[in-house]
Amino acid sequence: MELVFGKILSIFLIIGVGFVANKADVMPISSNKYMVRLLLRVTCPCMIMASITSNELRDDTLSLSLQTIAGALLFFALAAVLGYVLSSKIIRVEPRENIGVYTYAFGSINSGFIGFPITLAIFGSGILYLMVIHNVVLNLYLYTFGIVLLNLGASGGKLDFKGFIKSFTNINAVSAAVSIVMLFAGLKLPTVIFDCVDMIGGATTPLSMLIVGMQLGQCDFKSVIKNRKLIVISILKMLLLPVLTFLMVNWLPFDPSVKICLIFAASFPVAVATVAVTSEQNRDSLVNAEMVAITTLISLAVIPAAATLLIGYYGLS
Repeated sequence: MELVFGKILSIFLIIGVGFVANKADVMPISSNKYMVRLLLRVTCPCMIMASITSNELRDDTLSLSLQTIAGALLFFALAAVLGYVLSSKIIRVEPRENIGVYTYAFGSINSGFIGFPITLAIFGSGILYLMVIHNVVLNLYLYTFGIVLLNLGASGGKLDFKGFIKSFTNINAVSAAVSIVMLFAGLKLPTVIFDCVDMIGGATTPLSMLIVGMQLGQCDFKSVIKNRKLIVISILKMLLLPVLTFLMVNWLPFDPSVKICLIFAASFPVAVATVAVTSEQNRDSLVNAEMVAITTLISLAVIPAAATLLIGYYGLS
């Protein structure tokens, strides 16, 4: 267990390096968009392809995929209901027209940007494959049902069908689709190409953590902490969702690897994509940006704790 915790700690220490590098102007915020493009368009697709195609197709692969989809649907339904109840009935966020904004952000998770590399580093390619399947349902949430939630209490809201279609045509989605087809077809990349793809994909974890640290370095935490209701709902998201997800799926007849995927995904912070979607819908995107910052900061403690508990509970070595 100490080796596992040390591995997790080393990953998150890279965030500290990114934070310091930003403050020292080694990694200025002006470089953020280029680093994010490199991550999302080069290293992450390579990581997905290398991780999935390195697996062998097993008889239970389809069953695991269907279990993950079913569990993810349950998760996002639970998150949406809980987010709405907390925002409108318990915490009673202000202004009231932002209830939908809080609900939408509460139900989202940052699996692609943070979740994929950390899952691979801690649990390996098997759980990462399931996390990619989980991410398909996340896209459905972000660009369909989630937009309905986002526009609760707003007038003139409309579904962003263009954004929904676009979410399934980005290079990461294409890489995942091609890799899954190769897995089921029994196709393998030539050794030289696979080694190249695997090596590039290996840069995803340190690069993503450096970017998170750089972005936290630009966060105005003095301004954020003034919104106490935002802090409370952010804390509740990061603590309640993993616990409730565990209680929801642990008794279901799911494979332990699926349960690990679903519970671990619930420990991820708010998805960065919610900021762009909220802005496009002409809602208060600042709320989303602040929730991304707060939940990402909280995740520095929650993710290692969740990983350690899952490894111990489900008896992983």
